[in-house]
Amino acid sequence: MIVRKTQQGLHVIFQASHGLLAGKIAEQLMIKYRPLLWLETLVAVVEHDDQQLDYKEKNYLSELGIPLDFSEDSNSAIKSIKRAKRVFDQAKSKSLWTALLVSFHLDFLYETLREKNVKAKQFLDAQKAFREETVSYFGIDQDKAVSYYAILKFCDRCSLILCKDEVPDAERKLEINTSIDGKTYFIYRQKSGNLSIEPWCFEADSFELSIEETVLEQTKYKSQQELKDVLGATPRRNLAWKFEK
Repeated sequence: MIVRKTQQGLHVIFQASHGLLAGKIAEQLMIKYRPLLWLETLVAVVEHDDQQLDYKEKNYLSELGIPLDFSEDSNSAIKSIKRAKRVFDQAKSKSLWTALLVSFHLDFLYETLREKNVKAKQFLDAQKAFREETVSYFGIDQDKAVSYYAILKFCDRCSLILCKDEVPDAERKLEINTSIDGKTYFIYRQKSGNLSIEPWCFEADSFELSIEETVLEQTKYKSQQELKDVLGATPRRNLAWKFEK
């Protein structure tokens, strides 16, 4: 879960919803950046962070009973790799291209675990072998495949910035990352309040994005089950942004 704290309470966005927002961002990109297997690419972007919500496997509460943001997750490397394998297997069941892009992302996320855990090293080595075999299958080289993964990398980071409400005020620019076409992208808020990204990498000169969030006035919970029940019973609200060139 993505958890943001304000005076209103706890703003909770499920990671699957964050993935959907990333897909909405990808859908707005310039057509020239789209690979031939565009739908399979969109599926990779949308589903790259699925398979995360599991109340039996993960602890979503601190010792004080406060819901944790995903960045505060202290789960073991073994559990992280177990979830990564589920994400990869789901992607591969759809298409090799979707799995290829997801594999690049899993390597990006978990490479730091390689020397810390035997299971992690085995998983990452298997992923590397899969990518080498799959780029050959599609008749492209590694650099071309990485350039397509840059779409997922850009959209994932941009979506996360929006979900965590990290765009600064006063037209100050926040770096997204270096990704699509090898360029470094920045996001900022215009005087009008609308958002913009520099350099502009979208087909339209303006568009709108939205995501669902749940605002919890209750900030402490006795158990995972209580948190699950309250999240399920609390109405969601819509967050929206307008982007302009």
